[in-house]
Amino acid sequence: MPRVIWLVGMMGAGKSTLGPPLARALRRRFVDADVEIERRAGSPIAEIFAREGEAGFRERERAELDALAGSGAVVALGGGAISRPGAPERLAAQGTVVYLRARVDTLLARVGHARARPLLAGLAPAERRARLEALLAERKPAYETARIVLDTDEASPRRLVVQLAERIRAIESEGTAAPRRVEVELGERSYAVEIASGSLDGLGAAVAAVVRARRAVLVTVPPVGRRFAARALRSLRAAGFSVARIEVPDGDASKNLRQVSRIYARLLALGADRDSALVALGGGMVGDLTGFAAATFLRGIPFVQVPTSLLAMVDASIGGKTGVNLPEGKNLVGAFHQPRLVWIDPATLASLPARELAAGFAEVIKKAAIWDADLFQTLERDAESLRGLDRAGLESMIERAVKIKAEVVSRDEREQGLRMLLNFGHTLGHAVEALQRYRGLLHGEAVAIGMVFAARRSEALGHAPPGTGDRLEALCRRFELPTEPPAFPRRAYLAALRVDKKSRDSRIRFVVLEGIGRARTVPLRAEELAAALPGTRARRDGAGKRRAKSSRG
Repeated sequence: MPRVIWLVGMMGAGKSTLGPPLARALRRRFVDADVEIERRAGSPIAEIFAREGEAGFRERERAELDALAGSGAVVALGGGAISRPGAPERLAAQGTVVYLRARVDTLLARVGHARARPLLAGLAPAERRARLEALLAERKPAYETARIVLDTDEASPRRLVVQLAERIRAIESEGTAAPRRVEVELGERSYAVEIASGSLDGLGAAVAAVVRARRAVLVTVPPVGRRFAARALRSLRAAGFSVARIEVPDGDASKNLRQVSRIYARLLALGADRDSALVALGGGMVGDLTGFAAATFLRGIPFVQVPTSLLAMVDASIGGKTGVNLPEGKNLVGAFHQPRLVWIDPATLASLPARELAAGFAEVIKKAAIWDADLFQTLERDAESLRGLDRAGLESMIERAVKIKAEVVSRDEREQGLRMLLNFGHTLGHAVEALQRYRGLLHGEAVAIGMVFAARRSEALGHAPPGTGDRLEALCRRFELPTEPPAFPRRAYLAALRVDKKSRDSRIRFVVLEGIGRARTVPLRAEELAAALPGTRARRDGAGKRRAKSSRG
């Protein structure tokens, strides 16, 4: 019998709406736990609350969940079911937990006057909002332990069901295919990139095989840590390591020297020495920050990359570029420090919100655009199934993108020539991120904007054939990526472009396309690029800003 699919989330998140069609898509039974509780009690939930209080209702709820364990059903749970002590662990052991996430405004619109919602009954509109916000804040840590997170604010129910069914099928097919392995050839600093769905529990043995250390310190961010840290630490401990965990705040704004200093202080408090190793569990920010700390603590200790975002899997975790941002620009302080191992479990992608997943596809598009026309065609052909996390297609795509990065890094580790091509889209992308103070736009989204701009510049300068920019923009839109620069004055863009770390003799080594699958660098002045920015003209500004907002969801 298949494992239970538990749908969790706030009232109004869409559990009862999405549950029945999802069950049909998966050919399973749908159960609304609250309806079952009412049937067994012979009275509505509001009366159960009035008669037995919330504690009595929760006891009935727990008994119902125990009865559903092993049923293989799609089960919609009450909003507070997963927030009971021990519930996240119990639900995860019995099935796949899906968090249907929605904004408070969406929840308020969906719950209406809340007559049938005991926790909101009798409250004025302002009080209902405050109550929902408080409940969401209280339950959020438990919700975020879910294996899959799906935002339900804007997409149609039919589309959400398709996405969710594909993610669930990807998880349930774990462990049926042989792992894929890509070597990064760097002499004595060579290492492997291992790709296998469901492989996170094998991390410890793999690390022990490549790192001679007694202590393993896991660095992560809270959302990733809640989902995957326990499994990673358990695996490391089973392999003989003394383990510890360091958490840094989520978001690219944390990639700074202050957080590096916090990691140093924590390592010293733990008694870490050169017989210790760091393990980066998370996205690109965590990998960059952890790698830089490893490169500089005690003049260098080993580290391992365990990327959990698509962007980190195909790009940031490979190649040894580590670093942090300064207020003046992105990655202006850093070091080359190669990991000992990159351990990729694509099953972790099922927990990513759609927007973060799309941002990762931007890096795959980038590699295809500069290096592999066949991969570009694959993305055009299979965009929908890849976004749905089709296992075979996803693993193949990740392997192809990793091979490109591995080949480039093996031939130019320190970015003296060929590796510069991997900066396609980054010149404008980094400028946009700096101007937005690394908030409101994901790195992959900024790269997508930069790639489309660079492709159109390539055409305008006579390097790429007509239509190259249109084709690249169309593919980015298939993956719901923004393509227009946000509205900033030209002088602001000019100032941001001038601190580009790829500058030589006051000229930026700008990556242009010669066609899909071919690229090279050309020297351009920052003034030339800023003058060509269409997003800074008043009419296009508004349209571009609206388009980027709608594309980002």
